[in-house]
Amino acid sequence: MKVSIIIPVYNAIEYLKACIDSVLQQTYQNLEVILVDDGSTDGSGEICDSYAQSDERVQVIHQENQGVSIARNTGLAQVKGDYVQFVDSDDWLDPNMTEILVEEMKAEVDLVVCGFYEQNLEYAKVSAPADPKGIYDRNLYLGRITKNPYSFHYGVLWNKLFRTELLKKQVQFQEAMDFGEDFIFNLQYLKHVRKIAVLDQPLYYYVRYNTGSLMYRQAVGKAEVEKYKRYLEKRLLIFRNYKQFYKEVEMYDSFSKEILCYLLKVYVSERLEIAVALSFSKQEKQECYEILKNNPDMIALQQELPSLFYFKKSLQYTLGKIKVLLRNRFVKN
Repeated sequence: MKVSIIIPVYNAIEYLKACIDSVLQQTYQNLEVILVDDGSTDGSGEICDSYAQSDERVQVIHQENQGVSIARNTGLAQVKGDYVQFVDSDDWLDPNMTEILVEEMKAEVDLVVCGFYEQNLEYAKVSAPADPKGIYDRNLYLGRITKNPYSFHYGVLWNKLFRTELLKKQVQFQEAMDFGEDFIFNLQYLKHVRKIAVLDQPLYYYVRYNTGSLMYRQAVGKAEVEKYKRYLEKRLLIFRNYKQFYKEVEMYDSFSKEILCYLLKVYVSERLEIAVALSFSKQEKQECYEILKNNPDMIALQQELPSLFYFKKSLQYTLGKIKVLLRNRFVKN
């Protein structure tokens, strides 16, 4: 079985060689490595070309900068393998990752999920999967997602192995999205799976917030009000997709309370983020509040959740968010 590994690349020169080397040095050698250079200007494209010249498993696609979603869709269009992995260009893999994931892709298993190492300049830690090791029927797994939809283990791409034949069922990235696009993609894919295998081994090294990464640019961008407004609208759109997904798989009625709590937590969290944003004027904060207040799903939320439950959960999320804000402020100072 061949595995196609898709790596979108944009100005990743500092980390790119370590990333590609970790892929090519996998113990599982039946690979197709698709490097999509998304208009890099720092020499990353040339590094990609050098790997293609030295290893026939590597192919490079150069395109104008169009964003990570389009870059990944470009890679998907070229896939010839039986399975697909996604890797971010500033991360790297355990040497056995692909081999272990392939071994778990047994009959009726259509998705394999593993743990990962989370690293930055200050620490490294193991992030265990959100679910115990085992094989899950799809609906059981979807029910577990509603308990903690914010978990990286559900949202990201790079700790998973996908079946190509299922990806061909019009599973693509929403090209206008550059935040939460991987979570929406995973939900689309889950419409088609039978079983999910969850492993307790950490096999992927995720570099959190290097200064060139997409995650870092999103975090920094939140300090600018217009970028923050776009981020806020996209975060609300993620919920709309999330809610619609559970309706399409006919599980919304069973988990409506948990699903709506996702939006309530977003609402509470972002209201507090706006309130403490020192770089926003009073008028700018009001404009951000209006985006939350006028969102159709937000308007419906208080009507759909019982009043006492709404109040208790709001208080719980508020206290939790205040702790996070205080901890972040303390760490920074």
